[in-house]
Amino acid sequence: MAKKCMICDAPAVFQIKNTTDYYCADCAEENFGDVSVLVKVEEEAQRLKKLVDEKMEEENNYDESNN
Repeated sequence: MAKKCMICDAPAVFQIKNTTDYYCADCAEENFGDVSVLVKVEEEAQRLKKLVDEKMEEENNYDESNN
């Protein structure tokens, strides 16, 4: 599910870390000036996917060792 900018509903590119506040590039620049303080949505999605994949691998290894 694509995230939307909380101001204009355009596709989000940035997020405030550890929140559900998402912004498109234009609104992020307009409201923050320095977008380097924001997390790129794609980077956060990749980080979360990695965590889920690692957890799934742990579960699979646990199941295999108990069979």
